[in-house]
Amino acid sequence: MHALLPLLLLPAAAAAAPSLQIKPSLPPLPPRRIPPQEARRHPRASAAMVIKEQQPDATVAEAPAAPEPKPPLALTLWQFSRPHTMIGSALAIPALALYAAPAGGALSSPLLLSVLYAVPPALLMNVYIVGLNQLLDIELDKVNKPRLPLAAGTLGVPAGVGVVLASLAASLLMGWAHPWLSTAALKATLLGSALLGTAYSLPPLRLKRFPLLASLCIMGVRGALVNWGFFTHTATVIGTAPQGLAFAAGVATAAPLRCLAAVAFFTLFGTVIAIVKDVPDAKGDAMFGIRSFSVRLGQARMLRFAVSLLILNYSAAAVALLAATASAGSALVALRRGGAACVAAGLAWSVHRRAADVQPEDPSSVYSYYMHLWKCFYSSYALLPFAR
Repeated sequence: MHALLPLLLLPAAAAAAPSLQIKPSLPPLPPRRIPPQEARRHPRASAAMVIKEQQPDATVAEAPAAPEPKPPLALTLWQFSRPHTMIGSALAIPALALYAAPAGGALSSPLLLSVLYAVPPALLMNVYIVGLNQLLDIELDKVNKPRLPLAAGTLGVPAGVGVVLASLAASLLMGWAHPWLSTAALKATLLGSALLGTAYSLPPLRLKRFPLLASLCIMGVRGALVNWGFFTHTATVIGTAPQGLAFAAGVATAAPLRCLAAVAFFTLFGTVIAIVKDVPDAKGDAMFGIRSFSVRLGQARMLRFAVSLLILNYSAAAVALLAATASAGSALVALRRGGAACVAAGLAWSVHRRAADVQPEDPSSVYSYYMHLWKCFYSSYALLPFAR
């Protein structure tokens, strides 16, 4: 009987052998049922066979995830410059230049030169201001804006410092370089923006810690400096204003009423931007001790206030433009101002309608609305030439 035992096991082993060849691309086969007679005769062999068949295929292993490639350097620098602010500056300067031209006058080459000379240093100053803020807020941005280049690690701190310092130096150098295109108003705008941007972000002042002072900084740059400065710069270049308008004492008497109207409108708009900017950042600001209005008074309350203020701002502009049609020197000017009034009313409605869908405690929802406000900001500058 013992002599016949190997012969009896050969067919079973031959039958079991193919089932043990598991292909890497196929899932493991289910456990093979051992006939009762074989299980009783050879319990150890049958148990070992079942265990081997139940083992997962070691050849099928998940490949490690490849590291996410870094974006191109040009894209990283573009993101570092905060594109929505760059677009705003690039649109503001030509719009203000056209707004500064006489209502019935033709466009001239000095006007074009004033724009071409002012845009590069203004954009470089924009890079300095937003870049300095990012350099000093890396840990904060990891909470509030983790996709920014410094917070995400796609741009190193030494490279960021180099970009910021080079932008500041190039901006001031270009602003002072030309004998007659470097107007006093342009110099004052660049220097004032640099000082306020530095005070906003850099210790020991770091005015962004104080909500009122932070708002005044943004209002001062986006409202007063940009609009008065580039309006007066163009007016100086085309010969409709005397040199020396850089000093505050000469602003009230030398700047036309429409310049002051633009300053008032965009100062209020800058206030709205300053408020809404902080609404989605309330969590991170509270963690890092920045007591913004949204942290102190609540996100929903500040968002409602900002929306109401901007609707009021647009409504007042629409009424003023409609009233200005009565004093228009020609039918074309009246039609132009009336059309601008209708667009301003439409923008007020857009601000109201989009606000109804915003969830104040949802950062992505508020940020989407914040970017919509920047589109309204661009549209407002596009309206300026039609309001002159």
